[in-house]
Parts: sequence; structure tokens; C-alpha cells
Amino acid sequence: MREHAEIVIVGAGVIGCSIAYFLAKKGYSDIIVIDKGGISSGITGICPGGVRQQWGTEINCLMSKAATQFYERINEELEPEHEIMFRQVGYLYLFHSEQAAQYYQPSLHLQNSLGIPTRMINPEEARAIVPGVNTDTFLSASFCPTDGFADDAYHVTNSFAAAAKRLGVRFILDEVPQILVEKDRVAGVQTGRGRIDCKVVVNAAGLGSKELAATIGVDIPIEPEVRRILYTNRIEERILEPLLISFEKGFAAKQLTDGTIYLSYLGSDMKPPYHSFNYQMKAAEVGMELFPPLAQVEFRTHVDGTYDSTPDHQAILGGVDEVAGYYQAIGMSGHGFMMAPAIGETIADTIIGNTPVIDITPLHLNRFRQNALIPEPRVV
Repeated sequence: MREHAEIVIVGAGVIGCSIAYFLAKKGYSDIIVIDKGGISSGITGICPGGVRQQWGTEINCLMSKAATQFYERINEELEPEHEIMFRQVGYLYLFHSEQAAQYYQPSLHLQNSLGIPTRMINPEEARAIVPGVNTDTFLSASFCPTDGFADDAYHVTNSFAAAAKRLGVRFILDEVPQILVEKDRVAGVQTGRGRIDCKVVVNAAGLGSKELAATIGVDIPIEPEVRRILYTNRIEERILEPLLISFEKGFAAKQLTDGTIYLSYLGSDMKPPYHSFNYQMKAAEVGMELFPPLAQVEFRTHVDGTYDSTPDHQAILGGVDEVAGYYQAIGMSGHGFMMAPAIGETIADTIIGNTPVIDITPLHLNRFRQNALIPEPRVV
């Protein structure tokens, strides 16, 4: 069977669905989105949904600020089947040394210069935000009140897809083993069911993006990076509204809407494959030191997710020099969900020839060839 479309997007995670939505919104509805597992079947489906603006590079601050503004109006924009809960309860970063606090200052100044309302606070102010935090363990903290989370990433992604479908986008359950190129230009894709002719292909295939790009001779510097999230029993009392992070201690935790707490230990002394008991004990030890109320919870389950990480922990966005009509939105390095609306719109504008509101040229693949990496210091 041979089909035709103007644009084919490979990958129906939040990035692919966001791109499809924004392309259709801008008038390009002859689009097919293909995913071998279906909508939100990969890492997006287990994403805890954090949305923060406290980054250390300008491009990420701009992306996350724009995405936050979209999430604030997401229900009006996407008209989902049921309401998407976006809770702006903030992110609270703890600093245990003067050195760490000073190291954060350039990021703070950058965020403020771009209109992100992050502020430094003392331990007593932090305790007013998170009453259970152990103020003896840190010297200062940063807090951005407009950060937050949408703790149903699956619903968000399906809402992007549903909105795109209403505008004419088609979704196909299939695999794409190869992108087809003729005379250095995209000619289509090969699927399990046959060929689809198209002029534009968007690689939004997440962990499968490197293999897909290789079919047209494009080498992508992406490596998998495993992260483990622990989930507790549900707690009726709201004890941890902001997401609590300590880079120095390698710890992050957040209470979800349903009362469950998720937490993760990020220290370099724990590397995958994780020993479940040791990992849980370390997470509990550090967690109870910083936030003693965790002594009351029960660990119920865990989920291992995988980042599609690049050497500078920045996404790879835009076209490539070798093949016309081929675009990439890959290498999200763990922050794809929180920036998905901004990435979707900027990639859509790039494809159709508009000038994106946010300049994504610094995240082009060529930065690796030109040794122009943009290391992101605030990756969790």
C-alpha cells in the first residue's frame, strides 16, 4: 500500500503530538504521525510532568517560560475531554553550602533578566513554603512560584493528539524502519505497511531517533541515560507542594495531586542497573534527612525511565545540512515534556518558513560538529 502526505512525523510522544498540533493550527493538516506503540506509549507516558523555568542557559529559560505560559491556558487551547490539572506550586532548590549558592547566582540573574520570578530565600522562608523541610540541613534556597507540574503527561499528550486530529491530522500505528531520500531531499518513509510519499519528515522518535537518523546517514550523539522514580502510598495531607530538589545531595521529591509522593535519588554513587533495596534505602536516607516527614511513607513501586541524552544535555532541533525536508526534535535529555509546547511551535514555524518566536539555531545539530556545545548545568 502506498500513501501520500505533505508531512510525516515519526513519534507520537508529547513532542511529536505537539508539533502535529501546531502545524495543523497553522494550516498544514495533511500530516501523518506514526508510532509503533501508539500515542504516548514511550517515555512520555510515565513522565511525572514537572514544568520548571529554573535553568542555567538562555535557550532553556526561554523555552520553559513559553511552555509554562502555554500550560497556564492549556485547557482553553486544546479543549481536552476532561480538565488538565496544571498546578503552579513552585520548585524549591536547596543549597547546603555558600559555594553552591554562589554557583547558582548566574542562573538566578539570567532567569530574572528574562522575566522568570525566581528568588533566593533563607531557610525560614523555605519552611513557610514547605513546613516539613529540615532547615538545619541547608543555608539558602531558590524558589520560583510559577513553576509547577501537570501530573498526567499521558492525558496531556493525548489532548495534543486529539486537538490535532480535529484539525485533520492522521495517526498511524506502525514502525518506520527507513526514511527515503532522493537527490538529497526527503521523498517519503518506509513503514511496515508500505511507503508513504512526503516532502517533509520530522524525527521525534525519542530513544529510536538515533537509529532512524542513521538510515539517511545522519549521526546523532544521543546516549540512553536511566533515571529511577520511586512512588509511595497516597497521603491525604498535603505535605510537599513544591518540587523539592537538592543538587548537592542528589535528591528530588514531589507530592502528586492524588497524594502519592514521587522521589528520586540522583547521586553519582548509584548507577544503573540499580539494586532495588540499596537504591530505596539511599533515597529514604537522604530524603528523611532533608524532609523528615518522609519517615511516615511507604515505598510502593518504582519506574525506570530513560533520557535520550546529548553531550551537553540540550535538545537537537531543526533541519540538517545533508538532507532537505528532514527535521529533528530529539535528544530532549529529560526535559521534553516541560518544553513540549514551545518546541512544538518553534519546529512548526521552522518547517513552514516562519521566523520562530524563540531562535532555536543554537540547538542545531551542527553545534557538535563546530564544537559549540551549550552545557546545561541544571539537569535533574
